Amino acid sequence: MRDQLRAQQAQFKQDRPGMTASTEFAGSMMMPGSIFRNPVTREAGLVGDVGIGAAMGGLYGAGTAKEMQDVPSQAFINSLFGGGGTAALSTLGRGLAPNVRPEAAALREQGIPLTPGSAFGGAIQKVEQSAESMPIIGSIVTGAREKQFEQFNTAAYNKVLKNINPTLKIGANVAGRDAYNFVESTIRNEYTRIAPQLRVAYSPRVEKSFDAVVSRYAKGKLPTPLAKEFETYVNGLKADFSANQVIDGRRAQAIKEDLGNMAQAYSSAQGSERLLSNAYRDLQSLYMNLMRNQNPAYAKELTKVDSAFKDFVRVQTAMAKTRGEEAIFTPSQLEQAVRQSDKSVRKGAFARGNAPMQELAQRGVSVLGQKVPDSGTASRGMVGALLTGGATYVDPTIGALTGLMSAPYYKYGEKMMFAPRPESFTEAVQRARTAVPYAVPGLIGLTENLMSR
Repeated sequence: MRDQLRAQQAQFKQDRPGMTASTEFAGSMMMPGSIFRNPVTREAGLVGDVGIGAAMGGLYGAGTAKEMQDVPSQAFINSLFGGGGTAALSTLGRGLAPNVRPEAAALREQGIPLTPGSAFGGAIQKVEQSAESMPIIGSIVTGAREKQFEQFNTAAYNKVLKNINPTLKIGANVAGRDAYNFVESTIRNEYTRIAPQLRVAYSPRVEKSFDAVVSRYAKGKLPTPLAKEFETYVNGLKADFSANQVIDGRRAQAIKEDLGNMAQAYSSAQGSERLLSNAYRDLQSLYMNLMRNQNPAYAKELTKVDSAFKDFVRVQTAMAKTRGEEAIFTPSQLEQAVRQSDKSVRKGAFARGNAPMQELAQRGVSVLGQKVPDSGTASRGMVGALLTGGATYVDPTIGALTGLMSAPYYKYGEKMMFAPRPESFTEAVQRARTAVPYAVPGLIGLTENLMSR
């Protein structure tokens, strides 16, 4: 009976090969088509896809074996085909619509380029970081990661400048201390532009506010000698005010800058002396509120530049933690600066996750890591020459493979791989990836039909 049925099927296939191939393929696509419409959630990722594809291929091979003794070999061969085909198609799908981590996508929107490790995280990121010690490709990976940290700094500076003007940004080739100095001078220039229009009047209420700050730090926060030092400074400020009663804008701005300088000077101190930085910051904050309240016509402009200055304090503190000529702070250093600068009760703003600059800092820690990779500047030029000709000269295959592996670590390769896709396209590709393992029998059958013609 079995041989008779197979003979009839073979005759029908011979008489109507096109109809046979199309109906077999259409039938085999019913299951993957259903899964495409209603995707199945799987946590195993590519490994799980390959496993299912291999199993489906093995079942197809076993079912189509002509004799029982052929079942093991056919199942094995088709399972290899199914697993390999699934791996290839699933990898292609991941390339067409990569499933980038949301926090990584958010950083890319702020101008920070991605690498495969930072985009996907997990095992891929561990492999990428391990690859930094490898010849050739290691220097390329290191260079790309250095660029990420540099652009992270640029994103932080641009966030500061956005408070003043949403279109104001750091120049394309400005980094390190040059970028820092540009932002600092921009904020200073804004204050200088506004300052001549301002007036600050002294009153008993203002005096009480100054005394309240002194009292807050005199009651146990600061040792007596440091509390006296702070009180002496405040008394000098009060004497300056009382002598003039009304201070013009330029003098008012000079006082504000001096308060900032005092706070910055003590920010890197150790022990109780570091509390003096907080005291001067609190006094400066009080003074800035006083300037806004007494100059309502310029309150909006002052608020913008004060917000920029508030964010800049975090960047300034992070910058003070850097070493070396490049002066690139890490996301971890910025996060520490954000926490350090939080003056809310028991660091409540930081605990809630809404302290200034905190979101950017924590995304950076999550996606980029905490440590800037060791510089490979000296070797990157040689590597570039090797990739553009040297490796190919040694072995064309090695050169091609090295270039392919390193493509995502260059500007246009990164853009091609991680640029945002239309949402509908991404969803369609991800649905197709889910359905691919179940389409293995149909694809194998289609391949066999085409090869038999």
